[in-house]
Amino acid sequence: MRKLSIILLIMIIVGASVVSSCKMAPKQDPGDTVAASVFAPIDTVALHRKQRAEKARLANAKDSIGIYYIGPGSTDKKIQLISYPSQRDTLLYSKARHMKRSGSTDIGHVVRVKFYVSKGDSLVQGLEEIKKQ
Repeated sequence: MRKLSIILLIMIIVGASVVSSCKMAPKQDPGDTVAASVFAPIDTVALHRKQRAEKARLANAKDSIGIYYIGPGSTDKKIQLISYPSQRDTLLYSKARHMKRSGSTDIGHVVRVKFYVSKGDSLVQGLEEIKKQ
């Protein structure tokens, strides 16, 4: 009987400590924490000012006549010309059969273009590279 009462007493103490410790233990789960700088609001005033300045710069840009960038849409039969320096306008012309070239006329280079008008159709007759300063 004495052994039974000791075992019963031990079981009650262990059970009480398990139940009370689970209820009273603080929860230590912070979850995914993120720095406060991520939640900082974007400075929209500066962003809008920058966008307005870019639009004003593009609106006031004067494109050179006859000077273009060679565009990435150029093929062996057609040439894509992008206005210089604003890059606002894109033109697609056919190449003449015998086109004269001087300098590097690869994609992305600045070139001076010579046109040939044949039966109302403009063809690119010559390309001359212009060195950027």
